[in-house]
Amino acid sequence: MAEIERRRTPRFYLVSRVDVLVAGSGDPLWGAIANISRTGATLYIRQSLKLQSKATLRFRFQGEGGRELIEEVTSTLVWQRGDTAGLEFDAPLLAGSPATQKTPNLANHVLKKEEREGK
Repeated sequence: MAEIERRRTPRFYLVSRVDVLVAGSGDPLWGAIANISRTGATLYIRQSLKLQSKATLRFRFQGEGGRELIEEVTSTLVWQRGDTAGLEFDAPLLAGSPATQKTPNLANHVLKKEEREGK
């Protein structure tokens, strides 16, 4: 007998690279995830950004067989120190929220991270 696939949906893993699309700018900037939570993300980014600037964060997920998924979150830059920047999501990733429904893989990643950290 063939082995039965137990998962209902394929697994996708968050890639540390993030595209940062700053409002009013043409080309995306490259960032790397330092930390992520339900309310925002800390990124390593080499460019200086203007405080309170709006940006769309494009998170990439790698699936089995190399398949890629992209989920986007709108955010605001709340602080930057050197190559590290803190961005607050415009809508937190709360259970059942429209933001979570729009970004199910990202929300799932954050939930699993919280479980590992005992939050």
